[in-house]
Amino acid sequence: MSTLASKPRLASGFSASGAWAEYPFAISVVVSLAVAALSAAVLPTVPSYDPWSWIVWGREVFDPHLSFFVGGGPSWKPLPVIFTAFFGPFGTSAPTLWVITARAGGVLALIAAYRLGSQLVQHGREASGAGDSVASWEPIVAGLLAAAGILLTQDWFYYMFRGTSEPMLVGLSLWAVDRHLAGRHRLTFVLGVAASLIRPEWWPFIFLYGIWLYRRQPGRWMAVLILAGWFSIPFFWFVPPWISTGQPLLAATHAQEYNGHLGSDPFLEVNRRGADLQVVPSLVFGLAALAVAWRERDRLILGLGAAALAWWVLVVAMTLDGYPGLERFFLPAAAIICVLGGVGLVRVAGLAGAALGRLWSVPGLGIAVAIVLVAASIPFTISRINTARAAKPTAAQAVTRLNQLSAAVAAVGGHDGVFPCRSSFAAVNHSVQTALAFKLHVTLERVGTSMHDQGVMFVGPHDSIDGGPPAIDPRLNRRQLIAAVGSWRVYRMWTSGLPTACIGR
Repeated sequence: MSTLASKPRLASGFSASGAWAEYPFAISVVVSLAVAALSAAVLPTVPSYDPWSWIVWGREVFDPHLSFFVGGGPSWKPLPVIFTAFFGPFGTSAPTLWVITARAGGVLALIAAYRLGSQLVQHGREASGAGDSVASWEPIVAGLLAAAGILLTQDWFYYMFRGTSEPMLVGLSLWAVDRHLAGRHRLTFVLGVAASLIRPEWWPFIFLYGIWLYRRQPGRWMAVLILAGWFSIPFFWFVPPWISTGQPLLAATHAQEYNGHLGSDPFLEVNRRGADLQVVPSLVFGLAALAVAWRERDRLILGLGAAALAWWVLVVAMTLDGYPGLERFFLPAAAIICVLGGVGLVRVAGLAGAALGRLWSVPGLGIAVAIVLVAASIPFTISRINTARAAKPTAAQAVTRLNQLSAAVAAVGGHDGVFPCRSSFAAVNHSVQTALAFKLHVTLERVGTSMHDQGVMFVGPHDSIDGGPPAIDPRLNRRQLIAAVGSWRVYRMWTSGLPTACIGR
């Protein structure tokens, strides 16, 4: 069986040449960063809850005025904080730099999906014995549908607008597959290690891949690369939380503390979430691609299906062990399913066109069937398209809301006004706790999501952007409005008869 590594191809299916053939990943990184930077200039750009925490922690790494404290927020993720540590010295530009980086990961994911869809449909034709008889439209359509499937996965546009790590995870995962198929195994290993610093489900894959890689290419420097990669995973996951809080397993503890709203039957619910993550056509045609591959003994596509299934099983097993089982945990498997979905639709259309061609000698039957199948799929994607369209105005509203929060912070005197003493305290709506910590230049432990002590309380609307307002301890029986900016109200909160010198203005 021929391999993709033996005949590099462009996404269009024609033989590759030049720099793109030799360095597709490097060129894609440059292009993705340029697109992401442009998007930051023309689209609403503001991190969500988790990314703000990574930005806060990244600043703490090099800021001598802040302690390094990774408690009081979401789960620790090493790779984002490695990036944000380098962005820390850029001050207020750090949030934008991180969102650009995260969006670049998402653009990389789309490029990889297009490449894989295009190449796999060619490979499938070769596996069936059709040789190079693939129609010129097939790789293009398969690649476009693969990328479209990822764009329509649940909350993809939210992730891209708000700088979460999920698009980067998908980009690393798909490029690891692409580079493996191209025979660039060391780069594949490095990409897998990077992905392992975002999601623990990658750990068994990269461990097994390291063993396979050393057996294939034994040697001193290969051993050094593999051992360094393996060692970096537990080091970055466990050592920083251990240094900061004394709890090396802090990330796992935080994950298990969040119940994920799985209901009475976590097994059924987590599987439903995995099935719902990608749109129905991607799932159906992904299964069709596996059925065709089984008939044609295409081990490559069957292997990708097995990898997606293995990831799925890991997520379900971890959910039953107490993890929250969120939809986004399935994203690398869903991305592979979307790639296979593009391949599957094209292969079904090609087979149907060939069958019809034996009845009617009409050119273009294959692409006509593909158009019909795509048209029939559109009604199953309408809700995702509507959700995607709503992502931009929601992000724009978040930008306005957080700009108003910055103005509210300035109105009460900034850091010194809110924290006149080392013991001073502040609280805010849950979903903007990490953003307020960044704006006040403090660690997350000094900004709460409940008003449990005397201090300054920021209250915004109760919605998907800000989350619920802080719960107030009933002992705090005195309240004074000290600022009102846009949707935000800022109050001094204290208890009658207690000293108030350390309460912000």
